[in-house]
Amino acid sequence: MDAIKRILPSFFLAVAIAYFGYHALTGEQGVLNWIVVKNDLHAAEIELAEARLEREALETTAARLRSDSLDLDYVEERARTILNVAHPRDFIVEITTDDGR
Repeated sequence: MDAIKRILPSFFLAVAIAYFGYHALTGEQGVLNWIVVKNDLHAAEIELAEARLEREALETTAARLRSDSLDLDYVEERARTILNVAHPRDFIVEITTDDGR
């Protein structure tokens, strides 16, 4: 009986350490979930940066097409590209990028 009384506090302490250690790793606010959240945040930051670049490109295009600052060369270029026409004396040089556009 004395042996059990000596071992019992150590046993409960070991069980408590195992319980809290397990939840520190796998719990809702544990280390493994922190890694997942960190990766999700990084992916969201990349997506935000791409959206900002796209917005800047669209704002530039819109600014070039506003009536108070209309860029006639840009309008002509866009019309020729969209309608797929060219003047008979024009030389057409197609330049493709790595993504095939």
